Amino acid sequence: MKTHMGTQIFSWPAAEPAPPFNANSVHVWAWNLDRTPLDSDWQVLSESETVRARRFVHPQNRDRFVCAHSAMRALLSRYCGIHAAEIAFSTNAYGKPKIQYQTDAEPIHFNLTHSAVLAALAVSREYQLGIDIEHVRPIDSDVAEHHFSPHELLTLGRLPEPQWLAGFYRCWTSKEALLKGEGLGLNLPLDGFDVEVNPQLPPALIAVAPQTNIQRAWTLVELKPATNFIGTLAIHDPAKTFQRTSLRCFSFRR
Repeated sequence: MKTHMGTQIFSWPAAEPAPPFNANSVHVWAWNLDRTPLDSDWQVLSESETVRARRFVHPQNRDRFVCAHSAMRALLSRYCGIHAAEIAFSTNAYGKPKIQYQTDAEPIHFNLTHSAVLAALAVSREYQLGIDIEHVRPIDSDVAEHHFSPHELLTLGRLPEPQWLAGFYRCWTSKEALLKGEGLGLNLPLDGFDVEVNPQLPPALIAVAPQTNIQRAWTLVELKPATNFIGTLAIHDPAKTFQRTSLRCFSFRR
C-alpha cells in the first residue's frame, strides 16, 4: 500500500491510532517534513528544542526540525501516556535521549532520525534501538574512504557499478544505526567494526575490533520507508527474543 504524503510516496501503510503495542513489539513510524509548522507544533516543544530550532540559519532546516520533534512528541505521547508538551528528556554523556518519568511507568526505548524531507521514529518497550534513514543521492567515493573500515571498502569496491550507491548507503545507515543504538555517537571509531555492505544481502554486524567498545547482540533490519530513501534499524537483542513479525512500520499524518 502506498500513501501520498506531501512530496513523498510512502511504502508503509498509514495507521491511526497507534496499533497494539506488546512487550516484544517494535514500531517504526515515518512522516513527511515538507510543510510549514503550525502554532501547535511549536507549542509542544521544550524550551531547549525551541532554542535549537531558532538557531537554524535556513528557515527550511528550522521548519523540518520543528516538524520532526513535534511529531516525535505526539507519537511518544501515545506510548508513554504523557502529554506531548510535558514529555521531558535527559541524555547520556554522548547525547542519546531518554524519557524522564515522574512515576514508575514502564519505560520505552526510542530513536529518531531524519534526512531531507523524511523523519522516522523507532519505538519499543523491550529493546534498545538505533535507526538511520538517508535520502539516496550521488556520493563521492572519498566519503566512504574516510568513514568505512578496510573490509567494507574492499567489499564496496568489488560491487558492480550499478550497486555501488546502494552498497554505500547500506553500509552508512547500518553503521549510523549501530552507533545511535549504542548511544556513543561518533565517539566510536567508524573503522572499528564491519557491517554488511552488499545490498543484495541482509544488513548485519559482521565483526568488531577487540579494542572497540561495541556489543555484538545487535539485529539489523533493512528499511525502505519511501521512494529514494534507504534505512537501517538496529535492535539490541542479547536474549534473541526478537522476531521479524514483531516489527511493524507505519506512516504518520499530521
